[in-house]
Amino acid sequence: MKKIIILASACLSLFAASDKEILDFYSSSVKAQFPDAKLSIVKREKVADTGFESIVLSIEVQGAKQEEVLFTKDNLIVPDIIDLKAKTSYRQEFEIKKFEQARENFAKNAKKEVQKEKMIISLGDKTKPSIYVFSDPECPYCIEQLKSIEEELKTKQINLILAPVAHGKSAFEKSALIYKESKNAKTDAEKIAILRKYFNPELKSYPKISEAETKAVFELYRKYRSLGLVATPTIIE
Repeated sequence: MKKIIILASACLSLFAASDKEILDFYSSSVKAQFPDAKLSIVKREKVADTGFESIVLSIEVQGAKQEEVLFTKDNLIVPDIIDLKAKTSYRQEFEIKKFEQARENFAKNAKKEVQKEKMIISLGDKTKPSIYVFSDPECPYCIEQLKSIEEELKTKQINLILAPVAHGKSAFEKSALIYKESKNAKTDAEKIAILRKYFNPELKSYPKISEAETKAVFELYRKYRSLGLVATPTIIE
């Protein structure tokens, strides 16, 4: 679903911040882009001692839902409340909680699927506690995580699933090459060497890979994206 930006200005004036008036106000702008969009207010509560209320606005387009947070007081709506003393952005707090909840939901939705997944790179002793890690060769956080993989393998068995979330075709091609070359690797050390080769941000050129092999990784990504994968690395225990 295309990201919908519903509030760009610093503040907007309304005659009254009732649910109906808020929905009427935003429906006109959202439906100009998405005529079939459905808007609803799913939550409304006071924000600490600020005198403001937070409003969680749900926007649904063709079955895909997106939630945005707004803040209202009297006849005003603002996109964020920043407490300088507490060094807190209430919008940022909302986004962090939403992100964490999305990851928790994904872990629940995908747990059974990962246990039967065939496109996996398994590392470590199978008698140790097993985890599934969704990774991306062009994700800086995944690259950093890979640096300590030998240490992690002392206590865990790691199953890598390569599903680039925020990168383009090259990330899918590198992932396909990792899967292809890892099939012939006999040891964890060989698999890790292949991973580090393609996770190297300085890598400029790499072997050609077929469209079919690249497409297989893209379909893998689509499957887990439909289950709620929002970022890498994501871990399912």
